[in-house]
Amino acid sequence: MNDPLLKTAGLPARAAILAFLDRAARPQKFEEIAAAFAVEDAKAQDILARRLEAMVRDGQLHRNRRGGYAPTRKLQILTGVVLGHPDGFAFVRPDQGGDDLFLPPAQARQVMHGDRVAVCVVGVDPRGRPEGMITEVLERRPPRLFGRYEARGGLGVVVPDDRRLPGEVLIPPDAAKGARPGELVIVAIREPPTAFVPAIGEVLSVLGPELKPTLAIEAAIHNHGLRHEWPAEVLAELAKVPHRVEEADRQGREDLRALDLVTIDGEDAKDFDDAIYVAPRRGGGFRLVVAIADVAHYVPQGSAIDAEAARRGCSVYFPGYVVPMLPEPLSNGICSLKPEEDRLCFVCDLSLDADGVVRRSRFYRAVMRSKARLTYEQVWAAFGESDQGARKGIGPTLIRRLEAAFALYRLLAERRRERGALDFESQEMGFELDAEGRVVALGWKKRNDAHRLIEECMIAANVEAARFAERRRIPVPYRVHDRPPAARYENLSQFLKEFGLRLPPRERLETADLARLLERARRMPALEARLIETVVLRAQALAVYQTENIGHFGLALPAYAHFTSPIRRYPDLMLHRQMAAALEKRDPPLAEETLARLCAHCSRQERIAEEAEREVDERYRVAWLSEHVGEVFDGVVSGVASFGLFVELSGTGVSGLVHVTQLPADFYRFDPVRHTLTGERSRREYRLGAEVRVQVLKASIEERKIDLRLIESPREAEASSERVRPRGGRQ
Repeated sequence: MNDPLLKTAGLPARAAILAFLDRAARPQKFEEIAAAFAVEDAKAQDILARRLEAMVRDGQLHRNRRGGYAPTRKLQILTGVVLGHPDGFAFVRPDQGGDDLFLPPAQARQVMHGDRVAVCVVGVDPRGRPEGMITEVLERRPPRLFGRYEARGGLGVVVPDDRRLPGEVLIPPDAAKGARPGELVIVAIREPPTAFVPAIGEVLSVLGPELKPTLAIEAAIHNHGLRHEWPAEVLAELAKVPHRVEEADRQGREDLRALDLVTIDGEDAKDFDDAIYVAPRRGGGFRLVVAIADVAHYVPQGSAIDAEAARRGCSVYFPGYVVPMLPEPLSNGICSLKPEEDRLCFVCDLSLDADGVVRRSRFYRAVMRSKARLTYEQVWAAFGESDQGARKGIGPTLIRRLEAAFALYRLLAERRRERGALDFESQEMGFELDAEGRVVALGWKKRNDAHRLIEECMIAANVEAARFAERRRIPVPYRVHDRPPAARYENLSQFLKEFGLRLPPRERLETADLARLLERARRMPALEARLIETVVLRAQALAVYQTENIGHFGLALPAYAHFTSPIRRYPDLMLHRQMAAALEKRDPPLAEETLARLCAHCSRQERIAEEAEREVDERYRVAWLSEHVGEVFDGVVSGVASFGLFVELSGTGVSGLVHVTQLPADFYRFDPVRHTLTGERSRREYRLGAEVRVQVLKASIEERKIDLRLIESPREAEASSERVRPRGGRQ
């Protein structure tokens, strides 16, 4: 075992403790466990006590009210994260996977969204969902939140902005900091809620009466408990980090400084963690070198910087702002592969044949010197648009290297198509802000083959890293993606029958089956193609990190691990450490048990980061549309629910709700399989992907809500378009 706490001689490993408690006829107190393992020294007993507490925190053990310890698996107790609901109840998403457990309001009042808890299943609720009872709160969510200060019967309360925190926070008179009713505030929780008393907090700062776009990022940081301040011990360690590669650091590394390695990133990127070099081989084929920032060299395991990076799990990217996993002197400084500066790197060196198949790969640590910092737009201008100015700016030597890189990319893209990997064309929204922080423009960021070139090179390195781990039989954080969940797949199959399309039974489903389906759909009318791709995407499982390799369904790969972004993803940093130890013939620094716990944590943090990014993205979109209230837009139905239609406004990526009350007067029946609303009298049917025309009624940044009114379909409105559009409306 490689847990740092297991290095004290004579102390039992976690596995030994679990085995002992499994055999015990009843929960064992600390004294009984210490006696069973002959732990008598006071210092050793203190370490054992901390180990038992860590096992409780990690969900391996449960401690009852009498102080007895027992394995959670023996007690049928599950651990997981609370998912709050605006209506007062909640769910617990088990760490072990499986169905969420329902928490009725009486249980949900004791916890807050984001808390980690231990629960036992006590029955089934009236809707057939497994119902849980909280046995212990293992870990509280970060204590800060964002909300609006109000007065309730002489008491101050804060109503959380995040609707998944439905309870109000009581603010004692001495903790209001001058906040007035209606003002937005940042609050710290002093005392968590109980079954009878709501949470008690104090106001940290007053932000004013209105939620403006400039406050959206700050609101998201506190709503989602993002760690955005560096502890003092991290700053103390940071002061000792060198600003340049020292001679001693180069020792024992291969020297790649003469190689024409380049970074290719977005225009606003500052943390360059990957560089590539491609060259043709004599007789055919290519050499591909993927050099990745050697973060592990500067962030020792167990250091304060490492502990903070592990807690964060990943960087969080907002428009124009980043909450980084690592402090800026590391992420944008000594670890970033800046041009014409020596940098330490971890390298995947691949040899591919003339068909783009990897024949050999080698991993090693090196020192490099990037020859250029290129952008996707610059590279695409040179190669996709034959812009001579862009080609001249890159230079003839690097142009030749990039020509080889694009030739390799075409082969890798063909191999991807052959194995049947799914290819959803992801889009990212970009925002333009004025000097006052107002959103004045927005639009989709365009992806091109320069993006895809880097993506395929990174996938190749990630695949080889997973193969390395399997050959060496070391535990690593695999990036896994399962086939679609059974319920979603059944709904998808039923939906596709509307179009005469079929899929095999789920147990026989291959990724290529879905890839062929999407290819066939893209030959159908545009609306139907968009509709089918949307429903297929929504049927997919979430990708997660875990130590058990089940492959990556979406990429159609038997093994996959994230190797290429240790600056912004903690699993990549863990993988580097495990691989480096194998190369140096050392035991892996992380035992599989500890690694599994960190994988679950990083998967949770990734979901939180995505939610926070989505929140800001949505608020910026609403902020832009708030300047267009009353205007009329063409749009496409992007979602159908029993209460109305979600419509994406064409060319904007902005979606709003047409409530059923804003549809032509009728009674509407909702079909969740066909994704339709149908009028009982008129038989008028609204379905996913349908073209509609809508008017903007309201756009609330605070509620993240856009209310729309259905005008007519574009064809029906052709003759009356001037009549229904207000003056100044979009043409």
